[in-house]
Amino acid sequence: MAIANETIIQKMIQELQQAKQQQSQTEIVKHMEHVRLLCDLFLAESDSSSEVSKEEISPEEMKAMLGETRKQQSFQKTSRLEENDANGKSIFDF
Repeated sequence: MAIANETIIQKMIQELQQAKQQQSQTEIVKHMEHVRLLCDLFLAESDSSSEVSKEEISPEEMKAMLGETRKQQSFQKTSRLEENDANGKSIFDF
């Protein structure tokens, strides 16, 4: 069960307000640790939601982004030289 981002932010605000009202350093640190945990929770939810968007990319889109379609097209466009001194595709073919 996912926790709404708004709920996490509200809890952070409450912890910060409680930390602001405290006089002792140990109590302030305690509330700040709670804020840190809430931040980690918030960021973990953000990371998991970005993983979902990665799965929505189609295989054709992935190939296009990686340039695989361009590589295939460039190989098809190359032509062999038809000259007497050209023996092959490589510049080292003599």
